[in-house]
Amino acid sequence: MKKIPEEMEKRIQKMALRTWDMIGSDMLHCCEEAGEPPVMPKSHVVEVVCDADYMSMYGADKEAYIFFNTLSYPEKKKVVGKAFTFPRYGF
Repeated sequence: MKKIPEEMEKRIQKMALRTWDMIGSDMLHCCEEAGEPPVMPKSHVVEVVCDADYMSMYGADKEAYIFFNTLSYPEKKKVVGKAFTFPRYGF
């Protein structure tokens, strides 16, 4: 595993939280449209935040995003997972 400087880890986590703030409602509405409750487990939240370059669009930290892309997928999930402290997210 790559050593991630503490400051950069915090910046990546802030990007992840900003990204969830932007896409979370849409993700939960998709659950509802599929007939599911509007609740996602932490693991799914981490997956969607790491996926599809959402953090490049909503993370608001280009330098941290460039560093984020040097990480392996398991490393990305580990650092982003630390930002989300609840077992489930929903409304």
